[in-house]
Amino acid sequence: MNSWLKDAVIYQIYPASFYDYDNDGIGDLKGITNKLYYLKDLGVNTLWINPFYSSTFYDGGYDVTDYYNIDKKFGNMQDFQNLVEKCKEFNIKIIIDLVLGHTSFKHQWFLKSAEFERNKYSDYYIWTDSIFHKYKDKTIHGLFNRDGGYYANYYANQPALNYGFNNIERENDLSDEYTSTNNWIMHYTDKRLTPLREEIIKIIAFWFDKGVDGIRFDMANSLVKRCKYNSDKDQDIEGLKWLWNKIFLNIRQRYPNKALVAEWIYPLNSVGKCGFDLDFFSHDTSQYNCLFRNEKNSNILSSFEKGDNYFSENGKGDIKGFFDLCNKIYPQIKNKGYFSVPSGSHDQIRLAKNKTQTVLKTIFAFLLTFKHVPIIYYGDEIGITHYDNINKDGGYIRTGARTPFQWNNRKNRGFSENDDIYLPVNNDINQSLESQINNKNSLFNIVKILIGLRKKYKCLNAEGNINIINTNYPLIYERYNENEKIIICINPDNKEYILKDYNEKKILLGINYKKNNNLILGYGCILILLDSESC
Repeated sequence: MNSWLKDAVIYQIYPASFYDYDNDGIGDLKGITNKLYYLKDLGVNTLWINPFYSSTFYDGGYDVTDYYNIDKKFGNMQDFQNLVEKCKEFNIKIIIDLVLGHTSFKHQWFLKSAEFERNKYSDYYIWTDSIFHKYKDKTIHGLFNRDGGYYANYYANQPALNYGFNNIERENDLSDEYTSTNNWIMHYTDKRLTPLREEIIKIIAFWFDKGVDGIRFDMANSLVKRCKYNSDKDQDIEGLKWLWNKIFLNIRQRYPNKALVAEWIYPLNSVGKCGFDLDFFSHDTSQYNCLFRNEKNSNILSSFEKGDNYFSENGKGDIKGFFDLCNKIYPQIKNKGYFSVPSGSHDQIRLAKNKTQTVLKTIFAFLLTFKHVPIIYYGDEIGITHYDNINKDGGYIRTGARTPFQWNNRKNRGFSENDDIYLPVNNDINQSLESQINNKNSLFNIVKILIGLRKKYKCLNAEGNINIINTNYPLIYERYNENEKIIICINPDNKEYILKDYNEKKILLGINYKKNNNLILGYGCILILLDSESC
């Protein structure tokens, strides 16, 4: 468990869209380095960058062709080293994204693995024994010199690396009458898989030696096949538990202060059992969707569930299921690690879609005072909305969340001087940093204040205690430690609510409230500091 994560406020950047330093139309590593002062001013202390490795970009860089090199569109290794050094100067931790579940089908490992003659890489990927083998409930791809088909993780151009299967006996039941042998289905402990695991450890060590502070492991729950990664039964994740603990045993000994972050979406297993320091919720988690993702009568938000979310203005959302899940997780990951409720990501519809600035302020009041490690997706802090009907790099509907950061109200919103940019820019000038930075009531400045309060009052970090008082409207909870206690009241509903007993207390931040005999909270939020004696 890395203790520095408890104070982390993470800022996620999609490198193609943050800032174009060399004005070739696409964001780059120099652009991120050039804008680190902005992250410092905002108050975030940890940077997470999406993949920048050599790639075919059929899936936004998550189809890697070389783990040890920077894709030329983003710069070179010296540019990356300069970014790392500048982060250290600004006291900003840096987390990189590593895709270990699959590679591009143009990676040299795969091309070697696809050869007819056996070689070092033959078992790096999951291949059937025959091109004619049928594997029930999973598409197997072929058309290479090797007599066999390969198992893909996501798109057909992303062949799955071979970490074995959780239960060979069950896999035999999935064979068919055309198959004479299932020798290709290997158990996760099979010695033939050792060279790949050793290569993975080498890759992790390579980037830690470059100075990064943490790694986020893409699709960490997908490596060992046929594991039920969100099951509470140990036998369902036995292979994943064995694999990650084997990898991390080596890494922890060599790099004890590095953060290991999972894309798993189930902290009970990733943090609780498999050695990760941090996991996060996403649109695959219904309890997360009920916060601010569910949308009623929407046909474009295909990754959302139908219904009312808690932060919709009609006051019909239900947040109880989310807190029930959190109360289940907290005791099982205590002293092991943390989870995160991110504002968004490169894989989700933008947070600001269909939401007013006031609603976004109440959401950030929650995200930056709740007991977790907050992750802010770039641009969410100024309310950049989703760009519909564009597609690039296999993003499809997700591409709309990957458009350039909007720095100012000039050409391309300050992202680039090039006439031909990689992705289009939204045109709403109210969603630019320039339009908000001097307005003390803007979304940007409210987010900045909230980050500052989280840093000042340690009871608000991921280790501070939490006591949920009300999960209806308004949402009320306490954050406290031995020395501090803060009441957080958040009202995304457009009704007014009376808050008794707090009228004489110190208000750290208030949006749309008024004092009478009691506090009256309208459509907004209040953070109230209590006397130390009440802790």
